[in-house]
Amino acid sequence: MNGDSVRFELPQPKRISLSESVADTIAQAISTRIISPGERIVETSLVEKLGVSRVPIREALKVLHAQGIISGGGHRGYRVAAFDASVTQQIMEVRLSLESFMLRDAIENWRQGRGSPSILEPCIDQMRASAKAGSLRNSLIADLEFHRIIRQAADNPIVGTLWDTIARHVLIVFNFERFRDEDLEAIPRQHEEFLDWIKGQVAKSETAFGDIQTALENHMLLIARKKKQGAVSLTR
Repeated sequence: MNGDSVRFELPQPKRISLSESVADTIAQAISTRIISPGERIVETSLVEKLGVSRVPIREALKVLHAQGIISGGGHRGYRVAAFDASVTQQIMEVRLSLESFMLRDAIENWRQGRGSPSILEPCIDQMRASAKAGSLRNSLIADLEFHRIIRQAADNPIVGTLWDTIARHVLIVFNFERFRDEDLEAIPRQHEEFLDWIKGQVAKSETAFGDIQTALENHMLLIARKKKQGAVSLTR
């Protein structure tokens, strides 16, 4: 890792659940290409740049290694894994499957009066603010938070736990060119349209599971299809 390139760019981790926060910080750095695929991760550099001890750094690296986000370990050290097309496809397939169940349950809960999809609106506000500030990182985080809130509203602990295990992968994939709109102002508009669809389903008496899958796939692959670069159907 180039220490100079991350000195002022890496966000400082929170002091709650420090090792998990450090893991999130590293994943965010990978997602925004502060740390590039294949790049060696130097533990001492992370200690210096993040201002934390070696213990949470090592724990965070072990977590990221177990999740397949970094490879190597031992005397060889760690490197950022290569998220090639096949790996990306697998992540997107798993994400579509899990989020279909999550959105199904969230819509039903909202339909029953347990909360409201309006809870997603602050995330869209954050996307607008990120676009105005030109912050890709904050836009990515707001995008992930949008889907995390759906995960919480679903109140499905099994699916939610599985989704948590790939949340960092999703954050990284968000930044791939074929899944990202260079116009940050387009991102809140896309989520507004998706939220309008969700609100429309809540107003109905029921929603077909296939319709949920289709809506999610269209939302997730909107940019890829618009660019006509490697848009692969996730429902084979």
